[in-house]
Amino acid sequence: MKLKWKIKNLGDIADIKRGLASQHLNYVENANQGVRLIRINDFKSNSPKFITNTEKTKKLTLRKSDILMAGTGATAGISYLVDDLWDGLPFSYNAPRIRVKNDNSSKFIYYVLNSEKIKNQQNKLFTGNAQPFLDTKAIAYFKIPLPPLPEQQKIADILSTVDDKIQVIDQQIAETQQLKKGLMQRLLTKGIGHTKFKDSPLGKIPESWEVVQLNDLGNIVTGTTPKTSVPEYYDENGFLWASPSDLGKEKYILKTNKHLSQKGFEQTRELPPYSIMVTCIGSTIGKIGMTSSKMSTNQQINSLVCNDFNSGEFFYYYLEFLAPFIKKLAGTQAVPLLNKTDFSSIKVKQPPLNEQKDISKVLSALDEKLKLKQDKKKAFQELKKGLMQQLLTGQLRVNIN
Repeated sequence: MKLKWKIKNLGDIADIKRGLASQHLNYVENANQGVRLIRINDFKSNSPKFITNTEKTKKLTLRKSDILMAGTGATAGISYLVDDLWDGLPFSYNAPRIRVKNDNSSKFIYYVLNSEKIKNQQNKLFTGNAQPFLDTKAIAYFKIPLPPLPEQQKIADILSTVDDKIQVIDQQIAETQQLKKGLMQRLLTKGIGHTKFKDSPLGKIPESWEVVQLNDLGNIVTGTTPKTSVPEYYDENGFLWASPSDLGKEKYILKTNKHLSQKGFEQTRELPPYSIMVTCIGSTIGKIGMTSSKMSTNQQINSLVCNDFNSGEFFYYYLEFLAPFIKKLAGTQAVPLLNKTDFSSIKVKQPPLNEQKDISKVLSALDEKLKLKQDKKKAFQELKKGLMQQLLTGQLRVNIN
């Protein structure tokens, strides 16, 4: 017979402490001068900060299997399970430490704290106007479902296995992205198999390459927005109509947030397949995408429609490579802007068409590999989400031998 689950406040099964407040921090240059401080930013990235090691810092340190919770900011409520790397390090005030008592599984509690059930509780407890804030008293009142310890451990093992798979895929994605970055740098500057180079306005290029402006490659098209006051122009089942938020996620734009009716589409400038769309205004300037069917864009996007002597695929990768330059070209004003004239006059390297196609084939193969890995990651993320919903609520019980 399976034992019933209990519901307890987090404060009853764990010791919850805030870390070092700002007045106790004396930052130093590196680990040789002090000790690493674990902050909320470290949950998602590796950008270490170091502080002087004092008696105060030695009293507020982490152990392996402690849980840290982001207590404020955009990531408020997200939890992190401490591993060997952070064992013995001090932690900041805004990342409260949760130390689970021995009669419960830290890893199980970690998964519960990242579940939808706890997120719903957190949303009701957030305080503060400018940004959400969780105080330790609020954290202590989180309602935690508790199966017997062996069942907690089994559930944590199942979810950890899925997390391990996701971590492996993340590493594969990162390696493929790094490979693509390196190949783009080489192929888009030196080409394939060249031994003779010449000087150009863009530096040394292969002898058979030229330097041209973007508008020499085909047509430059600036998008338009049909009147939003005319509902008949919009249809959720109609033509794709891209805005900057639709670009930069995947190579081919297969869906957009908004769609146009036939009448609405007639108010815009049609783009054929293999057109290259580039955001040219705002904080997302330089983001890029390619059309897979006829569609249109709003006025924040300039598009390049290549002629028959140039490959849209190749210049998609070239403009992706130029994204940092495009952003810089737009300037540092409050709203960065690259108008059609300036966009059209950007100088680019132009290999012969056959070489354009050969280069784009290499880079397309890597993009396809990345897409497969990303789809696999999404599948495991969905699996984990479903398992958490069932396992952490008792809808699905595990067998304990």
